[in-house]
Amino acid sequence: MKRSNRKTVLMKLLMLVLVSGMIACTQTKKEPMDKKMKMHAPIPQAAFGPTPSKKGYHVEEIGSGLYWVTEGVYQVMFLTTGEGVIVVDAPPNIGKNILAAIKETTDEPITHVIYSHAHADHLAAASMYPKDAIYIAHEATATRLSQDTPFPYGQFVGGGPVPPPTVTFDDTYTLVVGNQILELAYNGPAHIPGNLFIYAPKQKVLMVIDVIFPGWTPFKWLAVAETVPAFVAAHDWILSYEFETLISGHVGRLGTRKDVEVQKEYILDIQTNAAKAMQIVDFNAIAKKVGYSNIWLLFDTYLNAVDRKCAEMTEKKWIGKLAAVDVFTLSHCEKMVESLRID
Repeated sequence: MKRSNRKTVLMKLLMLVLVSGMIACTQTKKEPMDKKMKMHAPIPQAAFGPTPSKKGYHVEEIGSGLYWVTEGVYQVMFLTTGEGVIVVDAPPNIGKNILAAIKETTDEPITHVIYSHAHADHLAAASMYPKDAIYIAHEATATRLSQDTPFPYGQFVGGGPVPPPTVTFDDTYTLVVGNQILELAYNGPAHIPGNLFIYAPKQKVLMVIDVIFPGWTPFKWLAVAETVPAFVAAHDWILSYEFETLISGHVGRLGTRKDVEVQKEYILDIQTNAAKAMQIVDFNAIAKKVGYSNIWLLFDTYLNAVDRKCAEMTEKKWIGKLAAVDVFTLSHCEKMVESLRID
């Protein structure tokens, strides 16, 4: 065999070995993730919403010029009014697909933007909206957005700084544009201070962000609620509205009154089980094992035991009824236990 042919064969063999090695490494890396996925409870079919189209989003009219948009994780609402579009929020996850969805349904320009609350994962793409639009928010949201932060707003969620609100209010605000009416109200820090209840009475649609997660357990730590008692009370506030459809800001489907009632029951079970766990878990027995010399280790061991007991009692009932109960219930118990201890 000629030297050039021999060299070619050797190069091909070397490439084959390298590719085989890469495939083997890839398979080895995937296996633990696959096993981890199999360890978790299956997702109930009722948790899923419409599949986003090839365009990367789903847009749908709920009724009378009121639309919702989702990419499967975040949600936005907008209304055509005959005089311009009102849009609520700007999650970077959906980003400019919001503009595409609006353009798909109307030629009206965006004239009003409502900020549901101050969290960047729901607002940090708002700079794409017209600068001359009217931006509406609660006073607490405006205050938060004006504060200095150690890192640029929205940096870690794929967005950036947003236009400051041009209209703010403290209690309630009614927005009338063309043929549409939105009733904005602040019913306490359901998620964070400034979190709005946005109600369209004509369509009987209510938008409340980061409280209800239709078909799913809430995001970690009771959806990162800053005030647990207010988060719990928010369920009754929501049910006090005459709504038929809920836009919740997260997961891939719309919500119903039944979804709110189910989540309320789940949250109250966590509250009850957190209290029971603190009665069942013996602090003194743990102290005998751990000792008192490292007090943070003692309290960490005790609270971990309480949290696990709360989660164990809750998961037994709720796995299979809501999606990802086995993923975040422990964190909800952590949050609830601390609230019951100190709030």
